[in-house]
Amino acid sequence: MDRNEHELPDAWWAEPADAIAERLGVDPAQGLSAGDVGAMRARYGANSMVHEGPASTWELLRESITSPMMLLLLAIAAISLLLRQVREAVVMAFVVLTYVGVELINKARTDRTMARLRALQAPEATVLREGRLMEVPAADVVVGDILPLQPGSRVPADARLLSTAGLLVDEAPLTGESSPQAKDAGAPVIARAPLAERPTAVYAGTTVLDGQGRALVVAVGASTELGRVAELSARADPGTTPLQEEMNKLARVLAFVAIGVSLVIPLVGLLRGFDLQQMLLTWLALTFLMVPGQPPIIIAMALALASFELARKNVIVRRLRGAETLGSVDTLLSDKTGTITQNTMRLTAIVLGDGTVLERDGIDAQERRAWERFLRRALPAIPATSKDPTDRAIWAAAEELGIDPPHVGELVNEIGFARGGTRRTLVYDVDGAIAHYVAGSPGALIDDAARWEGDGSAVALAAPQRETLSATVDALASQGRRVTAYAYRDAAAGAADDALVLVGLATLEDPVRPEVRDAIDALRGAGVRTIMVTGDNAVTARYVAEQVGLDTTETLSGPEIDGPSLGEALARTQVFARATPEQKLRLVEAARDAGRTVAVTGDGVNDAPALRSAHIGIAMGETGTDVARETAGLILTDDNLAHLPDAVAIGRKAYDNFSKGITYYLSAKAILLSIFIVPLAIGVPFPLAPIQIIATELLMDLASSTIFVTEEAEPDVLQRPPRRRRRYLSRAVGLRILRNTVGLALAILAVYLGSLWMGVEVATARTAAWATWLLGHIVLALNLKQEHVPLLEQGILSNRFGAAWLLGMIALVLAMTHIPGVMAVLSTTPLRSAQWAMVIAGAVFASGWIELCKWARRQREHTAKPARGV
Repeated sequence: MDRNEHELPDAWWAEPADAIAERLGVDPAQGLSAGDVGAMRARYGANSMVHEGPASTWELLRESITSPMMLLLLAIAAISLLLRQVREAVVMAFVVLTYVGVELINKARTDRTMARLRALQAPEATVLREGRLMEVPAADVVVGDILPLQPGSRVPADARLLSTAGLLVDEAPLTGESSPQAKDAGAPVIARAPLAERPTAVYAGTTVLDGQGRALVVAVGASTELGRVAELSARADPGTTPLQEEMNKLARVLAFVAIGVSLVIPLVGLLRGFDLQQMLLTWLALTFLMVPGQPPIIIAMALALASFELARKNVIVRRLRGAETLGSVDTLLSDKTGTITQNTMRLTAIVLGDGTVLERDGIDAQERRAWERFLRRALPAIPATSKDPTDRAIWAAAEELGIDPPHVGELVNEIGFARGGTRRTLVYDVDGAIAHYVAGSPGALIDDAARWEGDGSAVALAAPQRETLSATVDALASQGRRVTAYAYRDAAAGAADDALVLVGLATLEDPVRPEVRDAIDALRGAGVRTIMVTGDNAVTARYVAEQVGLDTTETLSGPEIDGPSLGEALARTQVFARATPEQKLRLVEAARDAGRTVAVTGDGVNDAPALRSAHIGIAMGETGTDVARETAGLILTDDNLAHLPDAVAIGRKAYDNFSKGITYYLSAKAILLSIFIVPLAIGVPFPLAPIQIIATELLMDLASSTIFVTEEAEPDVLQRPPRRRRRYLSRAVGLRILRNTVGLALAILAVYLGSLWMGVEVATARTAAWATWLLGHIVLALNLKQEHVPLLEQGILSNRFGAAWLLGMIALVLAMTHIPGVMAVLSTTPLRSAQWAMVIAGAVFASGWIELCKWARRQREHTAKPARGV
């Protein structure tokens, strides 16, 4: 046979099943022979995909260590060794190891979680080969295999249905469709039908819920729809996070400035006639001082603390930078099924034959009797082994209400969804007579029933009542609810159609998670815009969106999403329905191209490409698929979206804290640079001795690392918009550094030059200047740790590290001016009363004006509030 005769058409779901079998040379009654299996595998490939699992430990180490910030730290360690500053080199190496260690801890935690979740997946499949059923590894399934489909079966490959009997399949992980899909091997379907509208096909990764069927495998491995999604995920470019971009630029700028300053100042000193040996020592000390080793430490500490804090909120961070990225998000693209909703059907109301709607919540005594009548008639219409979510929802409602299923007789037959899939009938033998209990589509049973179940008796179902019921069904369907009808024909009535009694209608829906609306409201208050992107139909999407407070004025569905102006559509639309994995990916890319920082939440295979392409992907831990969890950067272990606002707050706090810490650190560098430039310009000795410069760097590093990264969140952390994506060293940051620098630099210079003017020794003037720095830099840190709340309102002891550091600096200043051994080591001297007054005044008032600005702003806010309330 020519090879082309074996090639399958692209739209195989629209081809007759027997034509597909003939083209493959497969006998559906016998299946493949052992020889055929090898030939099919050679021709069409194996049922496996290139699986991109979590990064290896080596890959993680390489990526972490080769980032610009980590390379900068390693370079500083090398320079420190050359300068014989072993302690500084050890500190830098320790920080690198700590950063990598935290990354490895997060990886180990994630890998353990993923291993537990993967263990729940069944790796076996049942196939028909050589006329008998056999269990084989799912990876051994080949094109041409015959799959028997039973409730609970996981479909191992894409297949054309050969026969069906009431077959229902859960396709939510692949398509996002919340309702089970009824399958019919003989249904007409067009070649261009979307994935969710192909009743003749079943797909890898989906699950059989009810009914029976047989299917012919037509695609395996990378050729399946699941494989196509995996390929999309692999192609999706996650890019770099905003933090990576900013910190890489910052590392380069700081390194350039450090090299320049450490060389220029000593050279100018030599040109001005300063002592060569003193300038050499100054060059070594300035090199040590100006090399910017602290920013990576501050960032690593802040992100590590955020990672552990998120873990306490049931949010696993797979990479440290994911914590901060979440804090900068301004757009959230969320899946619906399993993310916004619970991905489980719930019976929410029943409709009686006269059109009365009885909601499940708040049932009174009279309504309970109606519920009992309904459920006692509906339960016999449900097979005990059914996995259909609708059937399980009816059983769950009965259990919750304490209603036991009645014993109506011996089950003798089950008639699947006959008449084009409109009903399922369970046949019972009741003392030798036959009774039928029926579940089916509302339209069919409303038309066929002659009576409806009233209070104790069956009442004629008149035309007006049929119209009322039909209108009710339409109204419920327009809300995205699923409606199923129940009827019975008792043993005494015989088999006549006019004996069918309508019990009523069951209204079901996939409930919205109770925490979602509050979470979306909180995110909205934080400036994060939520957009729902689902594979479900537009009606259901709008109904769910309305429940969680999203704007449904405009909803784009299916082909409408493929329009050229996707960026404009994102700006005005909050609901996208019937979205394919490719379309979800395009939405993420369009948002990124528009300059937005994008988060994506999802749980299904169809969400994986978007999860990977987003700045931060967030997967559900309990209900999410393995593919979604491995692709995401964050995992909600309990599927609770209420943690998202908390996670955003933690991410913003981490950024605020390391941003304030770095700003403070750069301000301190600028202060020290200023107090060296001015004496150089006017021709007086430098205000700090080399040993004091080295001690200053160590103390300043510890202050910026501990005080800021442990600070509590700003009060408005979730009441302000996300930060704009821009370089860290922006104009605003530059102005803040200038503001912080001027006061303390002037105070130190005033104390130093004033002491020289008073005629004291240079060593004494340096002692006074250094004491002003030691006390003043801690006061500055305490003033900067909260941007809006005044220090006295916070409490000086509100940050335990800040309080301890302040006491430590006071003790050091006293020791270096009173203990001879300490004075000898640090090149300091005792101070006079006048100098003490200058030191204390300079340290306190140098940054005190920042506190005055906070108080003035707070008073304006308090004054404005009553005015706004008028």
